[in-house]
Amino acid sequence: MDYILYNVLIGFVCFFIGYIFGSIPNGVLIGKIFFKRDPRLEGSKNSGGTNVGRLFGKKIGFLVIVLDMLKSIIPTIGIVLILKYSGLENTLINNFGEGYFDKGVLFSYLTPLGVSIGHCWPLFIKFKGGKTVAVFAGFCAITSWALIVICIIAFFVTLKIKKYVSLASIVTACSVVVFSWALFGFNFIIPEQYRNITMWGNGDLFINGYEFASALTLVAIILVYRHKANIDRLVNHEENKIKWMK
Repeated sequence: MDYILYNVLIGFVCFFIGYIFGSIPNGVLIGKIFFKRDPRLEGSKNSGGTNVGRLFGKKIGFLVIVLDMLKSIIPTIGIVLILKYSGLENTLINNFGEGYFDKGVLFSYLTPLGVSIGHCWPLFIKFKGGKTVAVFAGFCAITSWALIVICIIAFFVTLKIKKYVSLASIVTACSVVVFSWALFGFNFIIPEQYRNITMWGNGDLFINGYEFASALTLVAIILVYRHKANIDRLVNHEENKIKWMK
């Protein structure tokens, strides 16, 4: 039973590290420090890059999006490198066997899940945060080059046609989830050496498995849930369209 306790403890630490990173309120910090305004009190009352861009300008909005993406990228790659090079993974495998959580794969994806929850319900600003779009994009960007392509195509094609950022975000998240499960399904019919060809490191850093698809699915569910007000406005034809894309 010791290996279960070790797994739970390490998993919790990875998740908690992600949650703390996710709780960093980039939009709120920039708004209050440089503009003496809280984006959660204006516009769509959201601290994400879209609302910040509307309030303080496109460049500031883009900066917040990049910083929020880094909230996923930095802790996730950090956890992966620690598991890989600290010797912890090998120690646990030697003690408990190869069945140990697929060599720590699950831990790698608990981190961005924690980031997503921290971003939406941040510890530092009374649990009132963003909608996890940039965090989701960071998760995709750090793990799979193929998902970057899917995100770019799904987001900008939807945005070009419909002109709704919220709809483009939801469509992109759903597209990524479908694609990730399809990739996992292909693992059963393609040679082993090609199973992680869409992942950065070709399986050396990230592994395309049920853990990956499950984590993406959970983050996507959070993203869609956080857009419930946008969905109501879309249904009622009250959602604001973007004006900068013709």
